Amino acid sequence: MTYSLILRESSSNRLFKTYAGLFGMGSKKMKALNAIIKRNILVYCKDKENVFYTFMSMLIIITLMIVFLGDMNVDMVKDVIRKMEELMRETAIPAEYLVPGVRNPELDNENARELVFLMIIAGITIVNGISASMGMLSMLSWDEESGRLAAYYVAPISRFALVSGYVVSAICLSIIFSVVTVVVSEIIVVITGGALITPIMALKVLGLIVLNAFSTTAFLFFITSMARTRSAYSGISTFVYTLSGFITGMYVPIGIMPEFVGRILAFIPMSQGSAWMRRIFMNDALHKAFAGLPKDAISKYAEATGMELKIGNTAPSPWMQFVLMFGSGVLFMILSSAMMSKKNVRDR
Repeated sequence: MTYSLILRESSSNRLFKTYAGLFGMGSKKMKALNAIIKRNILVYCKDKENVFYTFMSMLIIITLMIVFLGDMNVDMVKDVIRKMEELMRETAIPAEYLVPGVRNPELDNENARELVFLMIIAGITIVNGISASMGMLSMLSWDEESGRLAAYYVAPISRFALVSGYVVSAICLSIIFSVVTVVVSEIIVVITGGALITPIMALKVLGLIVLNAFSTTAFLFFITSMARTRSAYSGISTFVYTLSGFITGMYVPIGIMPEFVGRILAFIPMSQGSAWMRRIFMNDALHKAFAGLPKDAISKYAEATGMELKIGNTAPSPWMQFVLMFGSGVLFMILSSAMMSKKNVRDR
C-alpha cells in the first residue's frame, strides 16, 4: 500500500494500527517513537540556560510563597481555629465529633506554618510540572517554524506516534522536575526541623505526579499545537504560566474566589490534581493542627484552600478524580492526533 493510500485510511483504522504497532516488540513505529522522545529530551537538555532557569524559577516561587503569602495562609489556619474554639465555648460537642488528639494552643503557630508549607510544596510540585511540560512542548513550535516537522509528516509514521513522541518526552521532563521539586522541598523541611514523608506517602505522591503529568501534558499539547511560530507559542505559554498558579490555587486560595469560579475549576483536571496532591501532603498535618477541635474545622479549611473541589454538591472520590484526569488525557491525545492529521504543514 502506498503512502497516499495510507493517508486516506479512516481515523479508526489508523488509530488501531498505531496501537498495534506501538505495542509490537521491535516494531519500526516503536523505534521511531523512541527516537523522537530521545531527540526531544536531548535537544531540550542541551540548552543549559533553559534548564537552569527552570530550576531557578522553582526556588524563586517557593521563596515568594513563604515570604509573601505564608503569613496570609497561616492567618487563615488560625482564623479557622479561633472560630472553632468559639463554637466549642458556646456549644457542647460530643467527643466523637472532635478531631482525635490533644489540644495545645501553644503549638498553633508552629502547626499552622507546617501545614502551610506542606500546602506550598503540593502546589509548587504541580505548577513546576506544568512549567516543565510547557518548556518541552516548545520543541513542537520550534520544529514547525524551522520546517523539521514537515519532514516528520512525509515520513511513514502515524500522527498518533508523532504526537506521542512529543507528549511522552514532555511527560518525562514533567515527572523529573516534579520529583526534584519534592526532593528539594523535603530537604528544606528537614533543615527547618520537620519530618520526611513516609515511604507510602512518597509512592502516592509519585503516582499522582505521573498521572498529573500525563493529564496536563496531553491538554497542553492540544493547545500549543495550534501555535505555528515561536512567538505564537510564547504568547500561549505566558498565558498558561499566568493562569496555572490561579487554576491550582497556588497564588490565591480557591475558597476565597467567587463561587462560580470554584465550580468551573472543579472540572479542570489540573485543579483536581492539585487538590489531590494537597490532601496527600497535608493529611497528617491537618489532624495535628486541628487536634481537639470539631471535625468541621478540617472540612472548612479544605474548602477554603481548594483541598476539596466539589462537582455540584459532591466532593469527588479519588477514583472519580482518577477517571477525570486520565480520561481527559486520553481524550486530548486523540483530539491532538486528529488535529495533527489534518494540519496543513508548510515546509519553510
